[in-house]
Amino acid sequence: MQGKPLYKDLVWGLGAASVLLIGFVILWQSLSSSWLQTFDAGISSAIQSLRSDGLTPVVIFITTLGKAKAESIVFVVVAAILLFKWKQRWETLVLFIGVLATWGLNILIKGLIERERPVGPWLIEETGFSFPSGHAMVSILFYGLIGYLIWINVRSGWKAAWLVPVVTVVFVLCIGASRIYLGVHYPSDVLAGFTAGGAALSGCILAIHRITDRKARVQQGMNRSNRSGYNHPA
Repeated sequence: MQGKPLYKDLVWGLGAASVLLIGFVILWQSLSSSWLQTFDAGISSAIQSLRSDGLTPVVIFITTLGKAKAESIVFVVVAAILLFKWKQRWETLVLFIGVLATWGLNILIKGLIERERPVGPWLIEETGFSFPSGHAMVSILFYGLIGYLIWINVRSGWKAAWLVPVVTVVFVLCIGASRIYLGVHYPSDVLAGFTAGGAALSGCILAIHRITDRKARVQQGMNRSNRSGYNHPA
C-alpha cells in the first residue's frame, strides 16, 4: 500500500526538480541577453523605489535571517524540537546535510559563473560573486524544509496548519526581495537561487517521504507481529 504513493511522490518530486533546474539553466545561459537585463532593471527599479528610512531597517533585519549565523541559531532550535519532541533524527539529518550541500553548491556555482554584483548603490556591504543569490538558494531549502517538517507534524491536530506553508513561502520571498531592495543582487540572481534551491528542496522532501514510508512499513510489521503474538500466545 505504501509503494504506490511513494512512486507517485517520486514522479512529482523529480518532475518539479527537473523543471526548476531547467529554469536555472535558462537564466544562466541568458545572463548576457537583453531580455534578462531589461527584466533585472525593471524589477530592481520597482522594488528599490520603495526604499525609505522606516522600511530599510526592517529589510536589513529580514536579510539578516538569511545569513549563516542566524540560520545556525534557528537550526539548533528546530533540531532540538525535531529530536526531542517529535523523535525525528533522520529528518534532522536530512535538514543538516541539505543545508550544507546547498551552501557548498552555491559557492561552487558562484565561482564557476563569476557574475559581478550590481553597481549599486548598496545599502549594506557584501562580498563575493552575485549569481545565484546564496540567501535565496539556501533560504528556500532551509526555511522551506523547516516549514514542511513543521507542517507534516501539526497538520493532523491543528486546523490552521495550512498557515505554515503560506507563512513559509511569504517569508522566503521576503528574504529574496530584500536582496534586491538592498541593491546587492539582481532579480535574476534571486530567481536563480530559488530555482536551484527549490530543486534541492524537492530532493530533500523526497528523502523525507522515503524515511516516512520506511517508518510506516516498520510500524506495520510490528503491529502484525504483536497481533500474531496475541493470537498465538506461547
